[in-house]
Amino acid sequence: MSKLKPASLFVGTVLLLLSCDGLKVPKNIFETSERRKYERSFSGSDTIMANWKRSFSTAVANRLTIPEGASFTVAPDSIGRNAIGYSLDLKKGDQLVIESNVSNPNAKIFIDILAPGSEADQAESSLMANNKFSASIENTGLYKVVIQPEIQFSEHFGLLWYTQPSLAFPVAGKGNRNVQSFWGASRDGGGRSHEGVDIFTPRKTPVVAVTDGLITRTGNQGLGGKQVWQRDGMLGNSYYYAHLDSILTESGRTEKTGDTLGWVGNTGNAAGGPTHLHFGIYTMKGAVDPYPYIRTRPVPQLNLKATVPASKYSKAGTNLRSGPGTQYEVLDVLNEKTSVRILAVTGSWYHIKTQDGREGFVLRDRLES
Repeated sequence: MSKLKPASLFVGTVLLLLSCDGLKVPKNIFETSERRKYERSFSGSDTIMANWKRSFSTAVANRLTIPEGASFTVAPDSIGRNAIGYSLDLKKGDQLVIESNVSNPNAKIFIDILAPGSEADQAESSLMANNKFSASIENTGLYKVVIQPEIQFSEHFGLLWYTQPSLAFPVAGKGNRNVQSFWGASRDGGGRSHEGVDIFTPRKTPVVAVTDGLITRTGNQGLGGKQVWQRDGMLGNSYYYAHLDSILTESGRTEKTGDTLGWVGNTGNAAGGPTHLHFGIYTMKGAVDPYPYIRTRPVPQLNLKATVPASKYSKAGTNLRSGPGTQYEVLDVLNEKTSVRILAVTGSWYHIKTQDGREGFVLRDRLES
């Protein structure tokens, strides 16, 4: 009789547990959340762990928002109370990037992302690796992101939050200024809408692959004229490159990001007009706006010089705002001089927390020793 392989033995054991009366597979048997693994392995005080978890829950529940490209200095807190959580308005196709400058390469910095409409226990938890974290955004909406160092972490550190395109730009050497017709624009006198973007550039400018993927179809037909279709996985997105002057790839070939697929032209229903690439993205649910996927944007600098004081007092009449700027909503007013704990600093704005749990942003000149 052949021996069971380890994977088969494991599956068999699970099935056996399911078949036995009164026995159930533990809910978290397949748990991969870095946060949950850390909580289970923690051997210190239950009270400290309870405070650490409570800080996470508070950060999830707050009403704070930050803009793209925000840079923070985060205050140290050796007992893990300084989880910071902010909402960010992100678009399908964005690549969210968070960088830090933590000096200890072995320190655990937890990143938890809640998609729009998610509950706290549905957060996707990861660890920052080599001072960087990146995640592709699958749906447009307001995301909550929570950052929390491990317990006993006591270092000031910087955080930089920004987005990048999740795909390469499909025309070599070009960028946003060359996109002159956008998603949803009227076509055929209002008979249809534009399912893509048009990138205008001279004839024979190289059209390049936006990602690694299989060429599923090429040809010269219909509105798109000379065209290339690429897919990034068996059930992944399909990328449509149309109106080419000539095609330099073929069906069945795997192309890497940046490989040349053809030359920009004006074939199909673009004949006689200015040369351009029509670029579209098609998911399992249909066409989506490709611009957030390819929109080039600068990478801000992690420029952090501030040392965050442990605590301060707010002056009477201080507004607690939902974000770092006067354009953000006033969440509360601290009518009396109030002791506050400083969680983070961005520019001239401090993210503070009162002893009774109220959080918000205040201007630096509203705090005193």
